[in-house]
Amino acid sequence: MALSLFRRKPKEEVKGAEAQPSPDRTLIEELCGSDKELCNASSILVLMNPDLVVKEGVDSFAAKAQEYERAKDAVKARIAYQVAGGIALYEGKLSKAQSLFKKAAEIDPSYTFRRVFDYINKKENAERVLAIAQKYYSRMDKQLTRLTTVT
Repeated sequence: MALSLFRRKPKEEVKGAEAQPSPDRTLIEELCGSDKELCNASSILVLMNPDLVVKEGVDSFAAKAQEYERAKDAVKARIAYQVAGGIALYEGKLSKAQSLFKKAAEIDPSYTFRRVFDYINKKENAERVLAIAQKYYSRMDKQLTRLTTVT
């Protein structure tokens, strides 16, 4: 009887569960609505916890990226450029963010989500991602403020 707990569900039950939409949507998904491409780009480009990196600043991460680039470490350089781009996006510096994301795409052409960097290099897409980022940070600030005032 105890072994029955570990048995798989019949395939019909599993298919039925997958067909139902998940009520637990992330904030990014909620803000992007039905635009899947915007949602994918935003979920990769927007810093989910900017407090961890914003203090160091864009220039610090860009300098680290250049060091990694000189050391021929393309993956670390791409990550540093991507974080720098995320900080620029957080600060509302759209053209700076675009140039950093472009550099990230150039340095690591094998990156799985490289198409996201191409997506943000179009001005209208970049403006949409920036709008989502600003809404995201605004909502997160409100949630954090509520949590700190309750405790």
